[in-house]
Amino acid sequence: MTTDNENIVLGFIAQFENGWPPDIDAAMAPLAEDASYQMVVPTFEPVRGRAAIVEAIENMTKKVDDQKHDMLNVATAGNVVFTERCDYSLRGGNWVPIPLVAVFEVNGEGKISAWREYLDVYNNMKQHGHSFEEMEKTIGGD
Repeated sequence: MTTDNENIVLGFIAQFENGWPPDIDAAMAPLAEDASYQMVVPTFEPVRGRAAIVEAIENMTKKVDDQKHDMLNVATAGNVVFTERCDYSLRGGNWVPIPLVAVFEVNGEGKISAWREYLDVYNNMKQHGHSFEEMEKTIGGD
């Protein structure tokens, strides 16, 4: 049985299922204004605030040509939704699989207040042929 919190998270993630959404700002509407996003826990610092997350994702679209994912499993405990996915990122003409677990927290207003992704950044770096510093810049500035 799918919960309301699962529906909120799955609706959000579905916008990224087959590529970058055409309007990143609109895609981020399910996020709370004070939401946080941590692309690689614990390696990268969280991005705080919806506007900053929009900027980080828009920056990512400039460095990652495209992306998509396969949803594998979903579990919910109260306001926390766990997703197991295999994301794929396209850089330099090569699709790279990125197995990960993402954990979302949904607040009392039905907005996503926290989004944390747990993945093997070393494996990602190795497959893309990038240094740690280059990977860190994926959501940061140049």
